Amino acid sequence: METQFSCFPSSTFTGESPDVSLFDHAKTTAAIAACISEYVQANNITDLRKALFEQEKDFCQKDAFLLYTADFSRIQKFLYTVHTENALRSLRSRSFFLELLMEHYLDELLAGCGVSRANLIYSGGGHCYVLLPNTAAVADTLTRWNRQFNHWLQQQFGTQLFLANAWTPCSGNDLTNTPAEKSPYKELFRRVNRLLEQHKFHRYTAEDLRLLNSTAAYPDGRECKVCGTSANLKDDLCPWCKLFVDLSIKIQNKRVLVVSRQPSAADDCTLPALDGGSEYLSLTDQFSARKRLASGEPVVRVYTKNAPFTGLTYSTNLYVGDYAASNSMEELAGQSEGVRRIAVCRMDVDNLGHAFISGFEQENEKDPVKRMHYVTLSRTSAFSRQMSLFFKCYINGILEGLHVSIVYAGGDDVFLVGAWNDVLEAAQRIQRNFTAFSCGALTLSAGIGIFDDHYPIRLSAEETAALEEAAKHLPGKNAVALFTPERKAVRDAKGNLLVQPEQGHIYAWDVFRTKVLTEKVGCLQSFFGKDNAEHGNAMLYNLLALLREAENDRINLARYAYLLARLSPKKNAPDYKLYEQFSHSMMDWALDAVQRHQLITAIYIYVYQNRKGGDTDGRME
Repeated sequence: METQFSCFPSSTFTGESPDVSLFDHAKTTAAIAACISEYVQANNITDLRKALFEQEKDFCQKDAFLLYTADFSRIQKFLYTVHTENALRSLRSRSFFLELLMEHYLDELLAGCGVSRANLIYSGGGHCYVLLPNTAAVADTLTRWNRQFNHWLQQQFGTQLFLANAWTPCSGNDLTNTPAEKSPYKELFRRVNRLLEQHKFHRYTAEDLRLLNSTAAYPDGRECKVCGTSANLKDDLCPWCKLFVDLSIKIQNKRVLVVSRQPSAADDCTLPALDGGSEYLSLTDQFSARKRLASGEPVVRVYTKNAPFTGLTYSTNLYVGDYAASNSMEELAGQSEGVRRIAVCRMDVDNLGHAFISGFEQENEKDPVKRMHYVTLSRTSAFSRQMSLFFKCYINGILEGLHVSIVYAGGDDVFLVGAWNDVLEAAQRIQRNFTAFSCGALTLSAGIGIFDDHYPIRLSAEETAALEEAAKHLPGKNAVALFTPERKAVRDAKGNLLVQPEQGHIYAWDVFRTKVLTEKVGCLQSFFGKDNAEHGNAMLYNLLALLREAENDRINLARYAYLLARLSPKKNAPDYKLYEQFSHSMMDWALDAVQRHQLITAIYIYVYQNRKGGDTDGRME
């Protein structure tokens, strides 16, 4: 139904807004109907006409529903627990495993609560929202399954992973935002998120703590060289770390995942089941999956990756951002233009929480009913699905042809690694397409760091996260921060300057494209050209040093002008006019603080593009 009706309007009545698809409307209707069905059965309500129609207002005030949420904690620590060798493979495998683990968790939960995936409002980035019936059986299932699941996480990963969860009762009036002046729909999400945060601060029971403290080391005392776990090691890796290295190729080549109650030699890993037993996951192909289904094997469910095979029984399609030009940092660095470097890009949507809860409010309307007219569960669900489609599906086509690899893309954020110049292009492509996709209603901010390909990925991820955070501090956000975070001045007890302050390279996207790349990098390229790149680099190093010091001592601008004058050809030379335009622009930019900083960034980029060999000479570092 999703493949056929997700772009088909739910209503053709011209008096309504056709902004919700038939699929999203039907899915939401099915979720609500399933909850009501379970609720009336649990409460022995048999006269449905009386309860649901004649006494509709009374029923809409009853807490017949539960809004449920869950969120993986410590994801960053889990993801970046990788060894420098095969780091990219391990990272991509770990992020895919987390996505799959969340889907498995949700499917077991939904089945145990007697509802289907129609009740899943949102899943992505290790976070989810689900609409459930408010019954004693459902509450018992949630308590039992979460206890079992977190116990399994402790057994397998210790304190590396934890799934926080929370739920709150709600009524039909809450879901329809009635009365509008009290905004119960918005308060509903705030309430459940507050409860979720409380669980994160009180995650372990006394029994959990005793179990964690009583875990004995493996008999031979050896520890995994990646995660430090005592286990039966192979190639100095514990079973999970070995799996994350080996799984990367399968993730790229296999499009079907089978979860079965029957173990086999083809299994990739074991997962917990709601009934306390185990289920077995294997990555395979469509032909093998059909054969296993036909054999009568107790297959619990089938997932497909980026391919909705409707002929596969139980099949659930999962969109995965899995574009990868290479699995090797060294290969990606080797594809760089100019200096041999990789870049790490982290980007996410600005103010997504506000958009999710309040994005459909008509802020200019004073009448609360009109103001909250578009705040509905179906629009929230549709918005969530569209976000997942962009970051998990469309992004693969956006990056086509670039030497980059997706480490993670989903929810509202992206983590890319690749040849440094292609990562710059990839970030701009994603930003442009996302702006068009959201009609300018949503924006992205990004951090892009440039590193040696042997630099530890954990550290590069942390430094790039700091850049991303710096971009979000620009007024209005919708920005990109490059290279290194802003550096503050550091002085000793006597006031002597120990560390020179330096402004961060942070720009709004349109400023970065037009002022830095097109205008200033373009000017440098047109003057120095490819044939004179090395000579240009040597001169630009000296100009760069003077531009950096111009803020502290204006005499450096005079020295800067002198160096520009030394580049001058004779007045009757054919390239004199080009030099005249170049020198005037360079001088005008140097005299303006804002444009001077843009020029510094442009020089960085130009030198990286035209540096011959594998390294800089230290003056750019």
